[in-house]
Amino acid sequence: MTTALRFLGRAQKDRLTRRIAATALVAATAGAGLTACSSDDDSGSATDSISMATQPWLGYGPWYIAQDQGYFADQDLDVNITSFNDDAQMTAAIGSGEVDVLNEATHSALREIENGTEGYVTLVLDTSMTADAILAGNGIDSVKDLKGKKIAFEEGSVSNLLLDHALSENGMSIDDITAVPMAPSDAAVALQAKRVDAAVTYEPYITDTAGKDDSVKTLYTADAQPGLISDTLFVSKKAMEEKPEAIQKLINAWGPAIDYYNENTEDAQAIIAKNIGSDAESLKTAFEGVEFYGLEENKTYLNGEFKTDVLPSVQESSKNAGIVKDDHDPDEIIDTQFVDAAE
Repeated sequence: MTTALRFLGRAQKDRLTRRIAATALVAATAGAGLTACSSDDDSGSATDSISMATQPWLGYGPWYIAQDQGYFADQDLDVNITSFNDDAQMTAAIGSGEVDVLNEATHSALREIENGTEGYVTLVLDTSMTADAILAGNGIDSVKDLKGKKIAFEEGSVSNLLLDHALSENGMSIDDITAVPMAPSDAAVALQAKRVDAAVTYEPYITDTAGKDDSVKTLYTADAQPGLISDTLFVSKKAMEEKPEAIQKLINAWGPAIDYYNENTEDAQAIIAKNIGSDAESLKTAFEGVEFYGLEENKTYLNGEFKTDVLPSVQESSKNAGIVKDDHDPDEIIDTQFVDAAE
């Protein structure tokens, strides 16, 4: 998902402002740095506990389904979900041991590791398919046509990753275009106003812009590289060593939550929207553009395509965008033991 500062500052707020600005979620969290809720508020009977950090992005929403439908309780697990305002707060929380696990973008997990946070990617949560895109005006019919053009995008963010990947696929780099740094919402407006030739943005700005200007076309979407813009569950090394059974129970609960989403989509989306401070209708196009990964998919994907293709691609684009500097071995980042053992 959603980013008020430039470069790393913007990247650190990625999931807060992705879509939040469009659905007024800032208002839901204003006046408080974080909010928390526990899965055993009524019973207090769980024998294991986990502290989870999240942000108001719908990709992390199935955890609220697990909470609402009693899947944590089925696992005899107490999950304390804390919603933070940005990645920097979450990094501090996991570093201090305040939380055990983070929900964060794949490129953010790479940054965690590069910055010295000890932990592992244990689950792929979701990926953007058509919820992130490059939009273009008249005279631009392919990515190659972007050469030399003015393109609005947010530096150090998922928009930066998408643009870099699209250009790289076509033998170009950021150096081949004229970068116009700005927030995704502003990028969409700039394209409509003809101040730029193309813009990198996301839903609901994609649908809104196309609806207001027939000359605007979708040039490239995130499904060109599924997983490039994705989210993961990052577990601290300390939590893995001290409470592996609780981590296992947590991941076990993800499976039925995704099943519920697939089988009762309207109700599931309402649960998610309520918990992130919005309404399902406002998030309709964002929901449509995102694909969730269940446990069965993770059993093959996490140690397969995600490790061999997706993570290296995200890493390369992150390096090009200046989000990370070094290469990191996927085998040292990914831990599949909990997905492999999930029931």
